[in-house]
Amino acid sequence: MPGTIGLLEAIYSQRAIRSFKPDAVSEETVRSLIEAATKAPSGGNRQPWRFLVIRDPDAKRRIGEYYWQAWEAAYGTRAATPPEIQPHVRASAAGLAEKMAEVPLLILACVEHDGSPSAMGRGSSIYPAVQNLLLAARGLGLGSVITTLHKRYEAEIKQLLGIPENVETAALLPIGYPTDDARYGPTRRAPVDEVTYWDRWGQGPPKA
Repeated sequence: MPGTIGLLEAIYSQRAIRSFKPDAVSEETVRSLIEAATKAPSGGNRQPWRFLVIRDPDAKRRIGEYYWQAWEAAYGTRAATPPEIQPHVRASAAGLAEKMAEVPLLILACVEHDGSPSAMGRGSSIYPAVQNLLLAARGLGLGSVITTLHKRYEAEIKQLLGIPENVETAALLPIGYPTDDARYGPTRRAPVDEVTYWDRWGQGPPKA
């Protein structure tokens, strides 16, 4: 695609973007994002992913209301014990929660299932697709962030959007062109040696 960047550049510069310009995202671009998502692996190559593109202002408003309530319960004034997160991350995430309805485009990543209870294994067939979509967004100059707070109101959101019982929502992705003050990476992460063990838990690499 013209104007895209390399894979490693996208990986190393991708970061959570929560502030967006009002510019619309074209249908062609949306299709490119979802096509990239569908190139991900899935268990048994079943490809159970489904993507609900949400542009309708009323639907976004309703989802935004649910999301704000979920934010308040998890991180805000109604939270019993708000988790400790970096102040700038909290401010950015709170800003998104307040303005979710104003984001140009929402994509709800979903996974079809057989009715069995939700489990981590189910996520292995949808979250790789979500990451592909996020990387494609970065490559096309868009911003996004993976959010899951909407799941506190999953039943209400599924009813609102007509999502069937055998479909679980996995991530709500706000997507748009970043505002001038919202910048891509590089990101800061723990060094490889702090998160990697060799052969046994807690063991470092073999000595030469």
